[in-house]
Amino acid sequence: MMKATLYFTFLCFPLISFSQEMKEEEIKKYVEEDKNRISVVAGLSYLSDSFGLLYENKVFRLRPNDAFYTEFFLRYRWLDVSFSFAPKLTKINNDDAEKGKSKYFNVGFSFFVTPKIRQNIYFSDVSGLYFQDTKELMKLLYGQDYNEEGYLQFPDAKYRSFKGETSYLWLGNKADYRSFTNMTYKPLKDVFVVSTGLFYQYNILSGLDKTIYQGDIFNETEEDSKTKDFRIAMRSGGGIQKMIKKNWYTIVEIYPEIYYSKLLNENFHEFNIGLYSNARIGYDNGKWFFGGGTQLNWVNSSDENFYSTTQWLFRIGLGFRFGAPKFVNKSFDAVDNTLKF
Repeated sequence: MMKATLYFTFLCFPLISFSQEMKEEEIKKYVEEDKNRISVVAGLSYLSDSFGLLYENKVFRLRPNDAFYTEFFLRYRWLDVSFSFAPKLTKINNDDAEKGKSKYFNVGFSFFVTPKIRQNIYFSDVSGLYFQDTKELMKLLYGQDYNEEGYLQFPDAKYRSFKGETSYLWLGNKADYRSFTNMTYKPLKDVFVVSTGLFYQYNILSGLDKTIYQGDIFNETEEDSKTKDFRIAMRSGGGIQKMIKKNWYTIVEIYPEIYYSKLLNENFHEFNIGLYSNARIGYDNGKWFFGGGTQLNWVNSSDENFYSTTQWLFRIGLGFRFGAPKFVNKSFDAVDNTLKF
């Protein structure tokens, strides 16, 4: 059964006192012109993901391989779309004979329902896991003299996660917050935002019945068991955007959370804590833009029936903006007039 452990650190970019902001008239003009532009970003991310599992009062780490994967962001008006995967043709994902192979796929959407309410929808799929602390587990099972090398692999393991978040901006609005989302929006001025979000997540962990260890394959005779859990969290925190010099900026966000977890089809549930944080530094001249940053998602657990997760993400990206075709502008004008975005 499962539980989590982890510690976290968060590095903030220094805020620079000498900033250059656009005047309000220039901001209004830019925002109006930006309605008819499409922003595209291509990036490379490094992901370190792990699950904390409890056995005999010790925590062991089940994880996919650390991976570099490609990311694409597309934004037009109020809609952000993200898409990412680990390319099969590259040799940079740390896949090897001892750990096996891991695959990644993610897709997400972000948009503002009203000037104060923002909605995120996200799906992620990770396939292929291994037991990082295999030697420690074997020593626990067979004694401290056990000294064999290698990792327990779960080649058919699959972790799927369906996520959503509805957040309300207590301080700031979509015009202030939009550049926090990702690099598709150009930062225009110094901004401080405060928000509270309701985060909900449904997870499925399956395919752990097939195991490979030191080249030998083991299959459980039981029917494949799936672990399903539901988590709901309340996040509250804030973020700062600071203009450094002309076209340069930095962003820092941090959101502590409390959450409730329920293991579906089982009589197990718990309340606990977590943290979401994000930091980025970048350059944006209105047409071309680039930047890099880091993100930490951490969820703790104190119940042996649950797992905790830690996800470090480091990314860099390069993007540009171009005028949208007229038929696209007209189509979205109709939608905007109907939905009052």
